[in-house]
Amino acid sequence: MIDPRVSTDSPMSWIPEGEAHRRSPSCAFSDQCGGCDMDRATPAARHHALARWVARAFDTEILPPVVASPRSVGHRARIKLTIEDGRVGYRKARSHTLVDVEQCLAARPEIVEAHTRLRSWMATHRGTGLGSVELRSSGSRVVFAFTSVASVPRAVRDAFDELGDVALDGKRFAGDPTLVIDVLGHPLRCRARSFFQVNHEANALLVSHVRDAVRDSGVERVLDLYAGIGNLSVPIAHLPVPVVAVEVPGPASEDLRDNAAAAPDLRPMAMRVERLDPSRIAFDAVVLDPPRAGAGKVLERVIRNRPELVVYVSCHAPSAARDLRALQGYELTSLTCFDLFVDTSHIEAVAVLRRRSR
Repeated sequence: MIDPRVSTDSPMSWIPEGEAHRRSPSCAFSDQCGGCDMDRATPAARHHALARWVARAFDTEILPPVVASPRSVGHRARIKLTIEDGRVGYRKARSHTLVDVEQCLAARPEIVEAHTRLRSWMATHRGTGLGSVELRSSGSRVVFAFTSVASVPRAVRDAFDELGDVALDGKRFAGDPTLVIDVLGHPLRCRARSFFQVNHEANALLVSHVRDAVRDSGVERVLDLYAGIGNLSVPIAHLPVPVVAVEVPGPASEDLRDNAAAAPDLRPMAMRVERLDPSRIAFDAVVLDPPRAGAGKVLERVIRNRPELVVYVSCHAPSAARDLRALQGYELTSLTCFDLFVDTSHIEAVAVLRRRSR
């Protein structure tokens, strides 16, 4: 039986002592913004701290490997900015104070360019009724996804054309705010309110790791829970291995349906995973990438089908460790971390488990 332990420690507490493990942050807004909360640690020290944090959560003395982001700077393909009195920026850590960030070094170059255009546009459009905007990049093309907090004047909506591809509260207002994101050579459609991983290059390494775990296990049918737009299920279905992918009804499930059209071995299901009856689906492997809070009782119900393989992708290791604690008859065969969130205390962990033979 796996007996992982939930840890509430912050990864910050695991940074080694000494100046050799410290550095000066390159971002001028580091002291105010707080988004890159571990940018004062060297990459090696930060990876070591994150590995120790994950190992503690899973109650193992073996430190998991940390796969570095191919981009050490300029990696973020999404940034969400608050809009206030014609200014755009991030909220200060643990505060409502707006930090008027001129340039975010964590963002991809095309996001930086779009951010500059946005600041210029906002200077002439105050009192817009806009509360926030997410700049979203496919790796080349950027779209603006605004959220309103009040009625947006007609003049402002007409001016969205000046920015290019714009959505307001999830609806298209200018150009085409739907992105097409490449994941291991598979183009995935992604609407303005659909989630996609923030680091394209590191995500490709993570998806490849999950796909290879499925391929190497020899399983024949996969159930993908919290499937999103098909980030994991589309590449797996092209192995080819038949996949049933489940995502809550909404923009992401609509994208999943569209993306499944190019993957004949992929069957999308638009429903809440909590309402899924696993006994009605044939599968011998389950892949899941739940939200930060974890999968709760969902995984326990799924395991009653006794799948041979479980691949759990998590942005919060303690939640994953808690969920996996309930599994009896399974052995953790690998635990790997992927640095999708450079210079932060966040890490993506992938746990692979096999059912023990009797």
